Amino acid sequence: MNRRQSDHLMMIIISLTILIIILTYFIEINSV
Repeated sequence: MNRRQSDHLMMIIISLTILIIILTYFIEINSV
């Protein structure tokens, strides 16, 4: 795996993590 691929993979992981956090945040608000 070269550097470019690992950077791309990190971007995907970070994006997914942010997406999950936002989703969890909205679910918490809606459940109250």
